[in-house]
Amino acid sequence: MHEIEVKMKYENKEKVLAKIKTLGATFREEYPLNDTYFSLDATDMKDAKEFIRIRKKGEKSELTFKGKKETSSEIWKKIELTTTLGDSEAMNQILDHLGFNRILENKSMREYWMIGDVEIAFISLFQPTELDWLEIEAPSEEKVQKVLDQLNGLAETVGEEYFKKIDEAKAKKATNK
Repeated sequence: MHEIEVKMKYENKEKVLAKIKTLGATFREEYPLNDTYFSLDATDMKDAKEFIRIRKKGEKSELTFKGKKETSSEIWKKIELTTTLGDSEAMNQILDHLGFNRILENKSMREYWMIGDVEIAFISLFQPTELDWLEIEAPSEEKVQKVLDQLNGLAETVGEEYFKKIDEAKAKKATNK
């Protein structure tokens, strides 16, 4: 299965929400997430072309493989394979013992909206740093692009720029310990 998405920064969430509501967006859900990212090759997010993520949502956990970016545009297309986990802590230890680098642990709040089969997620990261962005995810690049175009400058694409900010915050916290 493929993930097709774009990451965007915005100045005013209320203006973005007002716009997507005029496009027919409906609120789906909001919840906190704890994510841990692993890579065999990379030691930080900006350099991780492929990685594994362990995600905890309440009492439920899942393991996801994310492949290399297959597109050269601002809209990312990647292989994404996900399965449920019975014991996320055991999986963390397995990956550690197999020699994977634990490249990031983060905590965020996610707010999801839908326009048909297009998902818009407002993400508020609060660990290792505070950072807000949104993601538009859909079954095709064309559908992502359509919503991207309809935002009319209320948000702009960030690509891997935010991964660098997260890595910098993680490094700063490590040196302050």
